[in-house]
Formats: sequence, C-alpha cells, structure tokens
Amino acid sequence: MSGGVDSSVTAHILKQRGLDVEAIFMRNWDTLDERGECPSSRDYRDVQKVCQQLDIKCHEINLVKEYWNTVFSFTLDEYSRGRTPNPDVLCNREIKFGVLMKEIGTRLGPFQWFATGHYARTVSNGDSTMLYRGLDRRKDQSYYLAAVDSKYFSRTVFPLGRLDKKREVRKLALDAGLVTAEKEESMGICFVGERRRFDEFLAEYLPQRAGDILSDGGKVLGKHNGMFTKTIGQSAGISGWRDKWYIYAKDMANNRMYAVQNRYVEYSTSVIHPGWVLTNDVL
Repeated sequence: MSGGVDSSVTAHILKQRGLDVEAIFMRNWDTLDERGECPSSRDYRDVQKVCQQLDIKCHEINLVKEYWNTVFSFTLDEYSRGRTPNPDVLCNREIKFGVLMKEIGTRLGPFQWFATGHYARTVSNGDSTMLYRGLDRRKDQSYYLAAVDSKYFSRTVFPLGRLDKKREVRKLALDAGLVTAEKEESMGICFVGERRRFDEFLAEYLPQRAGDILSDGGKVLGKHNGMFTKTIGQSAGISGWRDKWYIYAKDMANNRMYAVQNRYVEYSTSVIHPGWVLTNDVL
C-alpha cells in the first residue's frame, strides 16, 4: 500500500472478498520535500489509518538503500548520457517485484498472493500468465509493469484493472469511509516532490552546462541549460517563433541539441551523426 486511494481500495476489495489481507508499505525515499516533511512518512501515516479502518495488519519495509543503488543511481547515469529512463518502470522490476518479494518471504514467510493498486489485468493462458491493459484505457498502467518477469504474475492480482472508470474507485472509497477517499493523486516521481520541476531537481546531482539548440541546418535557435533538461520529442522552449520547435537529437560530445518544427518528421541518414542520441531508451 502506498497511502493513496488506489491501493486503499485494493485492500478494501480484497477484504470484502473474505481474504486474509496484510498491508506492506515500501519506503523508498527519505528526503524532505519543499514543505520540510518526508512524503514517505506522510503516506505511511495514511496507510496505517486505512489499515486500522479495515482491521488488517500493516508492515513497513525500508528499501531506501536498495532504491538508491538500483533505481536512482541508474536514473542519474542515464540522464547524464542524454537518455530518458523511466524510474517507475525500473522500480517495479527491480524493487517491487524484486527486492520486496524477497523481503516479504524472509520476514513474513511464504505468501500466496501479491496485490497492487495498478490499473492492469492478468489473464492465464495455459501454463503462463499474460499482462493485459486495464479496462479504463485512460488510467491503464500496464506499461509500468511491462518489464517485470512474467513469472510473478501467476500469483499477482490487480483488482482495479477490471473497473471501467477511475470514479468507481473514488465511490468505493467514499462508501467505505476510507480516509484516503478524497486524497489527491500523486502524479510525480517520489524522489522529486510534488512542487518541483524535474530539471531543477536533476541540476542538484548533474553538472549543468548551457549549450546551443540548433536547427537541422545548423542555425542557432536558442540555448538549453543542460543536456538533461530536455528529452527527445519535447518542446525546445524557444521563444520568438510562431510555431514550436521540438528536440529530435542530442550531440553529447559538443553539448548541443537539435530541433525541428515538425515533431513527426522523418530524418534522412545524411542528417544523423555518430554519437547523437536520437531516441529514448526506456526500460
């Protein structure tokens, strides 16, 4: 359980089915946010309150070191190379369906099933279990689970994946009187905070060196504040032009970005140079 409405309703649904449910809170980050409070501690308090309401046991497992070594350090390294990793995808594969599974077995003994609040589904196909998208395509989170070893899905359930709309989750939470029923969704990455820009956060860990943004013809269009501040396909943020410019390549060796006005343009091989970062390597 994360302290949000999704995982709270997941626990509620399982408890309503008469199952023996225990909650696991995974602490991955301990740094204070902009308000001087650790978001993990705030979320854990909400988990404890929901567990009290549902009358289920609550366990906290500290994986801060594992998250730093496996997810955060890798994320910084990828950004320093001009690429754009997805920490949540890596966290699911390495931490939630990796280290956490082992910790549960060690601390709590063998377990039968694992449940999360992801909007995804699993479908058994003979001896294998396939990962499917959630019914609510706008909330589908199967992408974030796509890198997880499929062997884990045979004993995993996603109760929210079969709900048609997000509002059903809110209604279930309100009807059950859960304290997280009206809690706002957390859309950002846990280590950044809710009110900070991601590029400003990365600047605390990576060298920030300004450079040129050029057209594919070599004309200087503007400046960037660091190669990690823009990703491929993102608006270049150049003022003074009627149409937007979009980043399509990064020349890491010369600290330059290249932009075009058509986001979907196809580039001839004559435009491409060795060492350029052209696509996002997403885990």
